[in-house]
Amino acid sequence: MVAELTPTRQGAERRQEILKRAIDVFGEHGYAGARIDEVARRVGIRRPSVLYHFPDKQSLYSAAVGDVVTDIVDRVLATENHPGERLETIADAWVDFVIARPNAARVLLRQMIDADPIAIRSTEAPLRALLVSIQSAIDERAGPETEKTVDVNEFALILSSTSLVWVASRSAIEGALGLDTLSPQSIQRHRRILHAL
Repeated sequence: MVAELTPTRQGAERRQEILKRAIDVFGEHGYAGARIDEVARRVGIRRPSVLYHFPDKQSLYSAAVGDVVTDIVDRVLATENHPGERLETIADAWVDFVIARPNAARVLLRQMIDADPIAIRSTEAPLRALLVSIQSAIDERAGPETEKTVDVNEFALILSSTSLVWVASRSAIEGALGLDTLSPQSIQRHRRILHAL
C-alpha cells in the first residue's frame, strides 16, 4: 500500500528538497552568486514556489546554513555515547560529514571566511552545544589532574577549517598538485593528522 501524501507532508518534503538544492547552489556560488531561480530550476519548480516557503534569499540562506549546522552538530553529539577516544571520533564525524556533503562543507567554509558573514541566530545554540561536547571530550582525554593542552575553540577551528578546505579545494588541489583529497589514501592520512591533535 502506498502512503498518500497529505498537503502538510507534501509541503514539508518540498521545503526539504528546496533546502537540499539551495545548499548545493550556495555551496557552488556563495551567497552573492546564488540565484533563487537556479534553486527553483534544480528542484523543478518555479521561483514563486521557492518564495512560498522562503520569502527571500536571506531566509533561504539562513535555513540552508541552519540545516548544515544542525547536521554536523547532530553527528558530533552522537559521538557522546561512543566508546574510545572521543576526540578522534569527533574528528572522524567531521571528516565523514565533509565527504558526504561537500557542498554543505563549502557553505560552512564560505560562512566562516566571509568578511561580513550573515548572522544566523538559529545556529547559536547548536554551536554552543557542539563546543560543550568537544570540551567534554577534551576533559575526558586530559583527566582531572592534567593540564589542558588543547583549547576547545582552537580545536574546533582547526578541525573544521582543515576538513572544510580539504574537500572544498579538491578540484584546485587535484589540478595543481595531482592530489585527490577524496581518495581513500588521502582521507586516511587526513584522519591520522586530525587524530594527532
